[in-house]
Amino acid sequence: MATEIYLVKVGMSMTEGVVEEWYIADGARVETGELLYRLETEKVNLDVDAEASGIVKHLVGEGITMTPGDVVGYIFADDEEIPADLSTLGGGSAQANAAASSSSPAATTTAAPTPAERAPGERVFASPAARRLAGELGIDYTLLIGSGPGGRIVEADVHAATDSQGATVPGPSSPMARKIARELGVDLSQVRGTGPGGRVTKEDVEKAAAAPGAAPAAAPATRAAPAGSVPVRGMRKTIAERMHDSLQSMAQLTMDMDVNMDDAIKLRNQLVDEWVDEGVKPTYTDLVIRAVARALQKHPLMNASWGDQEITLHGEIHVGMAVALEEGLIVPVIKNTADISIKALVQESTRLAQDARDGNASLDDMQGGTFTVSALGMFGVDAFTPIINSPQAGILGVNRIRDDIAWEGDKPVKTQVMRLSLTWDHRVLDGGPAALFLGEVKNLLEAPYRLLL
Repeated sequence: MATEIYLVKVGMSMTEGVVEEWYIADGARVETGELLYRLETEKVNLDVDAEASGIVKHLVGEGITMTPGDVVGYIFADDEEIPADLSTLGGGSAQANAAASSSSPAATTTAAPTPAERAPGERVFASPAARRLAGELGIDYTLLIGSGPGGRIVEADVHAATDSQGATVPGPSSPMARKIARELGVDLSQVRGTGPGGRVTKEDVEKAAAAPGAAPAAAPATRAAPAGSVPVRGMRKTIAERMHDSLQSMAQLTMDMDVNMDDAIKLRNQLVDEWVDEGVKPTYTDLVIRAVARALQKHPLMNASWGDQEITLHGEIHVGMAVALEEGLIVPVIKNTADISIKALVQESTRLAQDARDGNASLDDMQGGTFTVSALGMFGVDAFTPIINSPQAGILGVNRIRDDIAWEGDKPVKTQVMRLSLTWDHRVLDGGPAALFLGEVKNLLEAPYRLLL
């Protein structure tokens, strides 16, 4: 009997998800433990392994919203007969069965690569994989006719268009491999993949870039700015809903405070030199997170959550750090932030940020935060209004370090200053206690050697 491929449930709060990308093509063979598909949820993206060996048949296409436990495909044993109509097997939801007929191989391989006629402003739906492939090949996917469910543009439509134009189509590649390829100017179509199913990995791209006489990637054709629309779903939908709900349900106020960073800069440079052989490189945000954790110990109301009947003071301090991805912000959490050494904090923040960018952050990495730090200083921002990550009581914005002037008597002295932007829930604490908390963070950063204790 065929093995069902389920939409994996990740965490108790997961209510929906999509197959962002099938790693194994419809009708191709998979071995137990190989990467099968990439799951996109409202919190994290992760790779799902095959639980059996055999021939993979897709029941749904990429980008279709499903509920946890729905059947998205099957794995048939080598000696097993594969029915022409997968819906007769009875697995999955009605939505999945309906999607199966519109995403069958017959439907997805006959897309006409002719321009689609659309009204001005009409929304264009395309799977993430189709958009990515079109971007790599310099093709305007909004001009294609979609053969997927509901007219959605899928990879097969892009392949059909490239075939008609004589373009070279790159093989499957990991998100990090594609990012590195763009940065290093490597043509993915010329890279031999060593990952599961011939998938191109980050290491394959770096090896290709280092090879003598490596050919640079062809420059994409010059074209107008892309038109169309982006479906509101997944991470973008979750961010929009939570930020709107946060502003609607809380009494949020923001205050700014300048911090003299002269000694913090010296300390950070000394730690970089001290730990260079270990590959540990602290950032200014790491120092701020450390100062925040220490300040939360003295100001427990900032490490709290509002409730209709009571304010909950959290006994542990877990600081979340906002990491910017192409599709939105993700907030992994440094657990027990006040109790670990500053070196351990730097190592953990580095791991969390890298895993988040690589799409490898686990559900545990994303849960349990009691306060959040968000940095925009690397973008040259002097001040902003961060929105609280509900149900927390506060969030601290980290801005750029800028040149300023301090006065020693009548003598001006050049100094370097960072502005911190604190947003807090006025239901939990008033402006005075919030200012005392921010002042404690400032004092710790201006006497940063206390952060080492």
